[in-house]
Amino acid sequence: MTKHFEVDFTNMSTLVSFQGYLTRYGMTTYLILGNFGNLFNIMIFCQLSHRKNSCSLYLLMASIMNIFTLNFGIIPTLYSLDYPNPELTSIVFCKLRLYLLHSSLMISRSMIVLACIDRFAVSSCSKYLHRFGRPKIAIYLIIFFTCFWPISASHILVLLTIKFQRCTAFGKYSLIYSIYSFLVAGVLPPTLMIIFGCLTIRNLRHIHARIRPNIIRFDHNHRKDYYLTVMLICEVCIYFISTLPYPIQTLYLTVTRNTVKTVDRLDIEGFLTFLAYSFLIYINSASTFYIYLCTSSAFRRQCRRLLKRYWKRIICSTNERQTLEYRYSPSRRQQHTTFV
Repeated sequence: MTKHFEVDFTNMSTLVSFQGYLTRYGMTTYLILGNFGNLFNIMIFCQLSHRKNSCSLYLLMASIMNIFTLNFGIIPTLYSLDYPNPELTSIVFCKLRLYLLHSSLMISRSMIVLACIDRFAVSSCSKYLHRFGRPKIAIYLIIFFTCFWPISASHILVLLTIKFQRCTAFGKYSLIYSIYSFLVAGVLPPTLMIIFGCLTIRNLRHIHARIRPNIIRFDHNHRKDYYLTVMLICEVCIYFISTLPYPIQTLYLTVTRNTVKTVDRLDIEGFLTFLAYSFLIYINSASTFYIYLCTSSAFRRQCRRLLKRYWKRIICSTNERQTLEYRYSPSRRQQHTTFV
């Protein structure tokens, strides 16, 4: 019975069907919940109190890039389930999609790395490091990395091509791009996030130990920095889990690129590549709002206040419209004329 299960699992049609279900229903869920959550993040972080905080500015920019990543990455994939894949018919779309997707993902990752460094600097005892936590510095860095990644990824526009019904890199560039992806996209961001996340946790422990006799003062002055740090650390954990298969699969494909493989092995590799490169890679972009919602009571309070504010605006707008419609309705004017 075990042998029969293994045969079914390695069967190409089974893997293709399962991959199709994950794409159609899983990625659709990513798209809907991710767009809603990131739009809510933007509304929260656009508030005046957050615009004065450097970490909030990084998270705001990351949320904007997440929306771009989800829509530009997932919508063409869903479209290709029922219609011809434009990546395989248009060389312009092939190059442009991967270029824009890679740039937006790297900008988003850079924002999270910068937010981790920011939390480390703010929680540090060094006044020199505290300067890094100024909103002015954050704006400069956001502009720099928003320009840097599209320029550094321009090689994709030149060297990517369509061959053998695949939109990917071939030849020597395939090896170079694999090494580039492994280091720049797969290893460097999570490594920096973990390093500065651990340093931030260490600094927070020192702060708690130093000012424990004055807990009320700590809560009043550092509450927002503390809950932003907790939110960010939880996001880094989810990012690490969802991104870990990417460098592993990239390294494996690079090492075994000249190995003769069976059909079953190629089918399994194709499915694992789909998980690492297409399915899991969007989890962090789609889940940030829900991570913040689950890990921070302060963020939940802000969400409730925001919903109440917009609900009051809707109610007031509806009441005003109904009042105007009643005031200028034909029956109302007729009653007024009869009375006169």
